[in-house]
Amino acid sequence: MVTHVIFDLDGTLLNTIDDLADACNWVARRHGWPTHTVEEYKRFVGSGMARLAQRFVPEDWRTPERVKQVLEEFMPYYDAHKQDKTAPYAGMPEAVAALKDAGVTVAVLSNKAHPMARAVVEHYYPGLFDDVQGAEEGAPVKPDPILLRRLMERLGAPAESTLFVGDSDVDIRTAKNGGLPGCGVLWGFRTREELEAEGADLLASTPEELTALILRRRTDTLGPDGTDRAAGLLRAGRLVALPTETVYGLAADALQPGAVEGIYAAKGRPEQKPLNVLVDGMAMVETVCRDIPPLAHQLARCFWPGPLTMILPSAGTLPAVVNAGGETQGVRCPDQELTLRVIAALGRPLAAPSANLSGRPSPKTAAQVLDGLGGRIDAVLDGGPCGVGVESTILDLTVTPPRILRQGGLSRAALEEVCGEVDGR
Repeated sequence: MVTHVIFDLDGTLLNTIDDLADACNWVARRHGWPTHTVEEYKRFVGSGMARLAQRFVPEDWRTPERVKQVLEEFMPYYDAHKQDKTAPYAGMPEAVAALKDAGVTVAVLSNKAHPMARAVVEHYYPGLFDDVQGAEEGAPVKPDPILLRRLMERLGAPAESTLFVGDSDVDIRTAKNGGLPGCGVLWGFRTREELEAEGADLLASTPEELTALILRRRTDTLGPDGTDRAAGLLRAGRLVALPTETVYGLAADALQPGAVEGIYAAKGRPEQKPLNVLVDGMAMVETVCRDIPPLAHQLARCFWPGPLTMILPSAGTLPAVVNAGGETQGVRCPDQELTLRVIAALGRPLAAPSANLSGRPSPKTAAQVLDGLGGRIDAVLDGGPCGVGVESTILDLTVTPPRILRQGGLSRAALEEVCGEVDGR
């Protein structure tokens, strides 16, 4: 769940490029230098005014002293003309207002000088933003996270539920440097390819899509090539339904308590019911469980990947919401290549009960997931129909003999061949 959103300014909230280009070219003409096109200026901006000046002046002027002189000429002209052509991107004021109405705290982090950033935001977005942070003398600008952290501290913004939104590679690096998920917008100064290459966790093509992503009003369907996107959504604290060989599971990053709480909310699941986690092998099990008996390794060699969930002592490394504060943890390695790729890309276990509303049948197709959870979750990774079609068998290895807690896709007879005596159903 996203509680705070921090926006970049130029290229995200405001289309400022024409006024910036005009001011730079005014300085260039005064000195008899070549001017540049608006498209070229889109490549120059994003790292603060000093870097912008370094990029549009001739090479022999790229010394600190001369760049300072250029800025002394540029800033008064730009300040007088910064509203000639600048305007909010269509739909962005409405998107910000929708977030505010939904209870989301919104703020701005810009590489513009702090007084100018505050004035510009208030002029174009009067009364909408909770706080604005611009560049301050002596403090490094984006992608350094110092000012981002300062802003987050003032807002009381927790990293696990804060999203950074921007249009450039600098913004995505800022998010990563600050330990936040980053959402790239495609109406600004950079391309989809650049934002994807920088590792954007989310991408939005329109302000309406951005609002839907943040407020979870739309569920995307991802094809087999969408495993990296699915991992990015999970990394950003979102909910993604994933295929397994048994049924589709509703996954969240098991290390993010806010994301796991989202599973309970989306399903309408009682919070006292613990969640099992999906892993990609015993090495990951060892990060979340302790006192693992040799029998667990033997069972994994025989039946993983496959429809077997093992109950083991919890190591206490996962948030208590995952196992409802209990002392055990269920773990399973699914026999589904797409989901194993997602787990590997994320590098962490996934909390993942079945992807259905509580009390409803477990879904065997992506379409069945959408029938129940469409609009409640962020995406479903369509891996086709589930091959087994019933839940996994759950085997409790914290008791002797092991006890079957749920009979599912792995037979009792198969378990007895490995375990010998098996209690329960």
